[in-house]
Amino acid sequence: MIEPTDRPPVVLQIGSQRHQGWQSVRIRLSLDQVADDFELGLTERWSEAGQVRPVTPGEACTVAVGDELVVTGYLDEVLPDYDAERHSITARGRSRAADLVDCSGIDQRFDGRTLVQIARALAEPYGIEVIDRIGASRPLRAFALEDGQPIAEALERAAQIRGARIVSDAEGRLLIVHAVQREIRTPLVLGSNIRAGRGQFSDRDRFNEYVVEGQTPGDDSWHGEAAASPRARAQDPRVRAPRRTLIVSDTPADPADCQARAELEARRRWAQGRGITYTVGTWRHEQGVWRPGDLVPVRDPYLGLDERLLVSEVQLLEDDQGRRAELRVAPPAAFEPVPVPEPKPEASSSGTTGSPAGWGW
Repeated sequence: MIEPTDRPPVVLQIGSQRHQGWQSVRIRLSLDQVADDFELGLTERWSEAGQVRPVTPGEACTVAVGDELVVTGYLDEVLPDYDAERHSITARGRSRAADLVDCSGIDQRFDGRTLVQIARALAEPYGIEVIDRIGASRPLRAFALEDGQPIAEALERAAQIRGARIVSDAEGRLLIVHAVQREIRTPLVLGSNIRAGRGQFSDRDRFNEYVVEGQTPGDDSWHGEAAASPRARAQDPRVRAPRRTLIVSDTPADPADCQARAELEARRRWAQGRGITYTVGTWRHEQGVWRPGDLVPVRDPYLGLDERLLVSEVQLLEDDQGRRAELRVAPPAAFEPVPVPEPKPEASSSGTTGSPAGWGW
C-alpha cells in the first residue's frame, strides 16, 4: 500500500504532550538487538504548537507513526543546537529494554530454570513484561548471571543455548522468538516499489562444521564423561570442507544445549553473511508499518529472486531526501531452529527457481 500524500506523522509522546513535525527521523528495529532505537530531529520549532517545550532525558515516551505504535521506552539524550539565528533539537531514545542493555547484575544462579523464568526474573525489576512465542519450557541444567555482566548479554547467552532470540516489541515488552512474526501480502518488486538494493554475500566468518563444547556440573543423576565433556556438531553444507571452528560454551551446557548452540551458530553466521537491503519509498504496507519478522514476497530479477524472504532489520528514515525505509531481508531458514538446508539447484535459464544463481545464496 502506498502511503497517502498526507503521510502519517511521527509522534513522540511524553505524558500527555504530543510532539510532531519532525524534519529528520531514524527508527531502527532489528531481530539482532534487544532494544530498538530512534533519533528525531527538528529545526526552528518544537511540537504542534510551534513552541519550544523542554524535555528531559530519562522520561518515559512512545514513538508512533500516525496511530500505529512503533517504540515504547525512554528518552536517552536531548541535544539542543542553536545560535542567534538558528535553533535545532535532536531527541534520541530506546525501548524499555535499554535498561537491560545498560545495567549489570550481581552474581545470581538460575539452575534448573527455563529461559522464560530467567528472562522474567531479570526483567521484572525494570517493569518489563516477557512474552514467550516459542514455548521455551525446557529447564537449563545450570545458568548464572555473573557479577558485572550486562543483563541483556546474559539473556542473549541463555537464548543462544535454546536457539532463540530476544527482541523488543512496540509495547516495550520482551519477546522470545525464532523469527517469522507475520506474513505480508505486499510484495517487494524491483522496478516497482524497490528503489534500490545492495547485497552482502560473504563466507569470511562461515564454516562447514561447527563444534560446540560445554561442561555441566555433575550431580547424582548426571555425572561422568557425559557431564564432563558434552559436545555437538552442526554442518553448513553450503561452505566448502574442511572449514571447521570450535566454540567453547561459556555457560554450562549438556549435549542437547551444545547441539542447539551449534545449529544456531551455523544459522546466525549464514544470516549475517547473506542479506540484501532494499530501499523502498514507504514506511507501510497493506498491514501496517514494516517490522522485523515480516515474511514478504520478493521479486528481484537481477538477483534471480522470486520467493518469500524474512525482514530481519528495518530502518524508517526521513530527511531532506524524503521518507523511505531500508529493509534487510534474508532467507527465513537462516533464522529458524533447524539445521542449515542444502543449497538449492542453480537457477534455470528462465531464472524462476527462486534461488539467485551465481550469487551464492
